[in-house]
Amino acid sequence: MKKSVMVAGLAVSLLFVSVSPSFAWWHRWWGPGVWVVPPPVVVAPIPAPAPVVVAPAPVIEQPPVYAQPAPDETPAQGYWYFCPSTKAYYPSVQSCADAWVKVPPRTP
Repeated sequence: MKKSVMVAGLAVSLLFVSVSPSFAWWHRWWGPGVWVVPPPVVVAPIPAPAPVVVAPAPVIEQPPVYAQPAPDETPAQGYWYFCPSTKAYYPSVQSCADAWVKVPPRTP
């Protein structure tokens, strides 16, 4: 009988040892037991990747080329002027003793 009481007491004490951590939230301690507390886990936020800044490619422009039109013998009105005394047209002859004759332009 002494042996069975001893076995029963041992079984109850083992039961208390295994149950005591589950009652930790009661702030009571019901006998010997090993309380295993996991270490605190600190999770740091994952840093965002550095921003990628891409500068646009430089635009290199050539300076504009100004071309002066070739002087032609047509005045702004679209007519040629003929001098009968010199038998030549206006830009070749700057002055004419006779009256200038207005001539429609011809295509060469």
